[in-house]
Amino acid sequence: MQTQPLKTQIATNTIDRQSVSIIIPCFNESEGIASLSTKLIPVWRQLSLARETELIFIDDGSTDDTFIQIQRYFGEQVQIIRHQQNKGLSAAIQTGFMYSQGDIICTIDSDCTYEPQQLIPLLNLINLADIATASPYHPQGSVKNVPAWRLFLSKGLSQIYRLVLPQKLYTYTSMFRAYRREVLERIPITHPGFLGLVEVLVEAMLRGYTVAEYPTELQSRVFGHSKLRVIRVVFSHLKYLSRLIKRRFTNQIQQKVFVYK
Repeated sequence: MQTQPLKTQIATNTIDRQSVSIIIPCFNESEGIASLSTKLIPVWRQLSLARETELIFIDDGSTDDTFIQIQRYFGEQVQIIRHQQNKGLSAAIQTGFMYSQGDIICTIDSDCTYEPQQLIPLLNLINLADIATASPYHPQGSVKNVPAWRLFLSKGLSQIYRLVLPQKLYTYTSMFRAYRREVLERIPITHPGFLGLVEVLVEAMLRGYTVAEYPTELQSRVFGHSKLRVIRVVFSHLKYLSRLIKRRFTNQIQQKVFVYK
């Protein structure tokens, strides 16, 4: 039987024992918390058998009883941080990171558009990269019952980012990710909402961090409704992309000038 070199085995075993923080932002997700608990709690227990694992919920200014439902279904063993008003997805993740203790930081959707069970193979990719991200647009990934407008927006933006960036991914817009803690310590999230998720991935890549994709299925949400503001999101991404293209072009020119000198 072929075995890994000793150094590789030691590194892999060390990562496999690293502690994990799972951050779950929630905004008016009361209807889906019960379903989330049936899928996430078994994953949490499975991970906890091998490593320290914590769940951190961010109730991002919900106006329904999301907070009460989280308490009801997850009990006192989890952290629940409340924003008094809605601050957006990026701010919720930043708050969760501030309260986290894990060596590896995971961010997952509360609506189970990605199955929580996929966290386990996703975490295995951290052995190979600094960031692991779910990738429904990967050739081996899939999409199920997702509204055409959301698919067009997300997949279209990912294709544009793929043209601009050095690491060619299939999916840039997923929130279902795992990060080495160092990445979130060193890469600030400056853009609000959904754009901040792309920003941290892009800026990490430009600083030389590696990203691995895990092909998975993206499903339509069953409970509640999407909080995405389509027009606002499109314009924010296009504005960021224009600045990104300008940065990339300027850097290429500067590198050529340096070489010729």
